[in-house]
Amino acid sequence: MIAAILGTRISRVRDIIAALAFVAFFASQAATAADDNSGAAPNQGSDDEPTVLLTIAGDDGSATSIIPEIAANYLAFRGAGSIGQRKPDQPWTNEVTGTMLNGERVAVLIRASSSTDGLNELADGTAMIALSLREADPNELPGFASLPPAQVARAALPIALNAMVLIVNRETGVLNLSLDDCRGIYSGTIKDWAAVGGKPGPIRYYGRASDFKNTGPCGSATGAGSMRVVVSYAAMRDLVAGDAQAIGYVPVNFIYQERMNWTGKIVPIRFRLGNRLMAMPNQYGLATGDYPLVFHHLIYRLPGSDSDNQEVDSFFQQVASVSTHVIDMFAGLTSATPRLLVPLFDQPLPPEYEAIVRNALRVSTTVRFEPGPPQITQPTKRSLDDLANFLHSLDLSPERLRHLVFSEDTGNPERNHDIAEQLAAVFQSELRARDVRLGEITLMGAALPLASSDSPLGQQLNRRVETWITP
Repeated sequence: MIAAILGTRISRVRDIIAALAFVAFFASQAATAADDNSGAAPNQGSDDEPTVLLTIAGDDGSATSIIPEIAANYLAFRGAGSIGQRKPDQPWTNEVTGTMLNGERVAVLIRASSSTDGLNELADGTAMIALSLREADPNELPGFASLPPAQVARAALPIALNAMVLIVNRETGVLNLSLDDCRGIYSGTIKDWAAVGGKPGPIRYYGRASDFKNTGPCGSATGAGSMRVVVSYAAMRDLVAGDAQAIGYVPVNFIYQERMNWTGKIVPIRFRLGNRLMAMPNQYGLATGDYPLVFHHLIYRLPGSDSDNQEVDSFFQQVASVSTHVIDMFAGLTSATPRLLVPLFDQPLPPEYEAIVRNALRVSTTVRFEPGPPQITQPTKRSLDDLANFLHSLDLSPERLRHLVFSEDTGNPERNHDIAEQLAAVFQSELRARDVRLGEITLMGAALPLASSDSPLGQQLNRRVETWITP
């Protein structure tokens, strides 16, 4: 099922590569044995070792897949040739090197570890750029808590979108779960497969401690000492295949790269809400955030301390380039850049919603609000900025814009309407502050929930504004 969905990426990538043949990827070239690079700070180079222009650390998925190629393009943009990779001394795990026209050797040092490690190393000066799969907590980076929104936005940049897919052993007899089921399993409160419609037997759940900060994939605190921790997604796949009572998770890009076809002992889990199947982890589900386990690949810099660092600026510009979008697609990731999408629905829709979106195109950027009184968090601000910039670029008549505002389900339709009205007021104010011609706003209440509203994650999925372009 998911393999067929992801298979469409292959033809799309081929089309894009044909159209963007001018985008030059780095040429691999054998490098000499690694010289001594302590990694504590960029060095000035010598006759035997290159000058380190950048140090990058964090999430191992980003560090081993897309970052080496982006670093190579960054060095090429800087004018370097003979670009290649070599293994440096620890703690660094990769070094992308090149030679400038004047003969100077330059390098980018990369350390593959975890999101938390990368943010810590950015904070203590070991790394100039951090790689993360989650938003940084304000207290993780010096001075972040007191920064104005514009500076915070400058310090964090999404590279691409990815998502986790739950996988189970076929012997469990389970094909779909609710988000609450997933939370219960990873918190340790649901212990037997019979409780979620499977064959009776104890649930054994696997995970990576570095993926989520003290939580499982579905937003719950993990059961103390119960999760079986694995070191890689390949190990997760193999252990779930070999354990008849197992559940785990792998990223969409891992499925794509490994060409997982679901013909063996592993099956992917589809999320449901009641009897209704929810969004799938395809490009539509990822780009809109309707699939519940979407996450960003982010890069962070420390504002202020590196504000004059042209190398960091140049790398951030490279991340936003067309060539990086191509790299993302080759890695099985989805671009974080706003775009128009043809809606994909395989389940019945509420009549009011269907009447609005029929023959319309959806803007991929969905603005979401955290539970509680409406507030503009950093992810919400980023979405508002992206949406405003995209709508400016489209330059459409306001009559063609429809903004659908949804609330969580409180169990009280009037309360749902009031929450949607509050969210709409904040949304309208924020877009007007960005000089966007607004269009029509429709309050949908809890008409089309994406998850149960019993958890903060479910509430945030449901508290959203979708923007549609009508004929």
